[in-house]
Amino acid sequence: MNIRSLIVSILILILSQNAWAQQGSFDKANTLLQNGSPMEAMSAYRNIENNGSVSGALYLNMGITAMQLDSLGLSKFYFLKAKEYSTTQQQAAEALKYVNSQFSRQSAILPKLPWDRAIDWINNELSAFGLFLIGFLLTLSGLSLLYLGWLDKIPLSKTFSTQLTLIIIGSSLALLAFYADYVNQRYDEAVLIASSQRVLESPEENSALVSIAYEGYDLTVDQWESEQAEEWVYVRLSNGQFGWTKPTGIKTL
Repeated sequence: MNIRSLIVSILILILSQNAWAQQGSFDKANTLLQNGSPMEAMSAYRNIENNGSVSGALYLNMGITAMQLDSLGLSKFYFLKAKEYSTTQQQAAEALKYVNSQFSRQSAILPKLPWDRAIDWINNELSAFGLFLIGFLLTLSGLSLLYLGWLDKIPLSKTFSTQLTLIIIGSSLALLAFYADYVNQRYDEAVLIASSQRVLESPEENSALVSIAYEGYDLTVDQWESEQAEEWVYVRLSNGQFGWTKPTGIKTL
């Protein structure tokens, strides 16, 4: 056996042992939960999460555990995390319906504009890079045809409209990809897990009150704006109001 094969074999052995160890930890945490020890179970689940072995099943169980600990906001956060995985998407969606119905205070929710929904779809389904790649290829195709026309390889007058269309559409898609990435980098979805929290006009304790956010409220954190003030975050509530609040009690997805 050569050195390279030996190294690969050792890495496979290490990874497989780590996988078995994490599975054992997960089973142990599940046993703690089933035996009525949610605090110990949550601690065990968090150790698994901190080790990087995350999965939909892990977050789903953490959400169930948080419910047993009477922390509905935290439970909602974990169910939202579990919903990101195809294997637990349906179960998490059903759990979210139940959790949302249990909050004593419900926030008004403004429907997202079609433009915002399109940007969410790009970031969550297609990805900004995928859209940029499509735009780049279309633009490159248009420029290639234009170049061939200049070299008299193809009739320029007959294909000019096609070339222009490809360049315009491709460039527009590339610019849209840049904007989608900008939105993805700047804004983060979050959930309030504290019982209540004041949202103020400015990052000062004596500032005017904009609103009060309650446990389970959906928030959008403006990370770039938040950098202007230490120990404060700038958020948008689901009812459209903006303001400053403390990061304590906010869990970012």
